[in-house]
Amino acid sequence: MPEDPNELPNVPGPTAPAGDERNIGLWVGIGCLGVVILSCCLLSYWAQTFGFRWILNQSDETRSWASRVVLTGALEGIRASCVEGVATEDAQRWFHSNMTSEARNRLCNIDEATIQKIAAPDQVTGQLLAAIGEPDVAAQFGMDPALCYRYATETVRIIGCFERDAESGVVPYKIIGVE
Repeated sequence: MPEDPNELPNVPGPTAPAGDERNIGLWVGIGCLGVVILSCCLLSYWAQTFGFRWILNQSDETRSWASRVVLTGALEGIRASCVEGVATEDAQRWFHSNMTSEARNRLCNIDEATIQKIAAPDQVTGQLLAAIGEPDVAAQFGMDPALCYRYATETVRIIGCFERDAESGVVPYKIIGVE
């Protein structure tokens, strides 16, 4: 059979080395991971900036739940950052600026079992300072007693308050009392 003069010859061309192959799946995966990380960062910022402010306008039960969640996280962070029984600079953001360093350092000795008790609403009740007749404790720190909760176990009593006028981008919560 004669060859067609218009047909190109079947000659193999240069092949790309195996290392130059593009792995599209890898780049798509990296892109998706980047989107997830960015979304988490934006959600975290939104929760700190607007979410907690929204919580302040909710019922006492919702605020009590949020206070317990924030306090439990703060206690874990404080305990982890203590060095030789002293609360480090990293932990200071959780304390009201008028608290004494002795009171702050007491939380370095809190144990995991106590933190777990505070985290469990069936073991430790969050009591609103305004409801239990202790508004003067909040007033000493310039806090609203309607936004302050006391959590007491057999070994520790902690009072934490939401700040209505906290700066944007931070969790508006301060510990004002440790006994």
